[in-house]
Amino acid sequence: MADRPLEIEVDFSDPYKRTAIFIKDGKTFYGLWNPIEVTLDGDEEEYTIPQGMQGSLDLIADEFYEDRGLWTIIAHANKIDFPHEDVTAGMTILIPKPEKVRAALLASNGRIANQ
Repeated sequence: MADRPLEIEVDFSDPYKRTAIFIKDGKTFYGLWNPIEVTLDGDEEEYTIPQGMQGSLDLIADEFYEDRGLWTIIAHANKIDFPHEDVTAGMTILIPKPEKVRAALLASNGRIANQ
């Protein structure tokens, strides 16, 4: 079966509403087809998802990078396909260092991670 967009309804305030959703091999995931590559070398910060922040990679990106749109970098670094389902309270994720994210963005000519 070919990958295809999936139409779903989302809340107007949902930060992921503009991200394509795909189904591949029976699994639904956000369309991170062209992610920004950030080098992970073991000096990433570990972050435990607090209660009430499950599914909110955009808020975590805002906290660490001051840019909610960089949630895709955190998702890609942690192999998270569908934040609403995959990011749960108590889960520990890796947060790439802001300077590595800036370097990766410069190397990509400022391309946003999910374009």
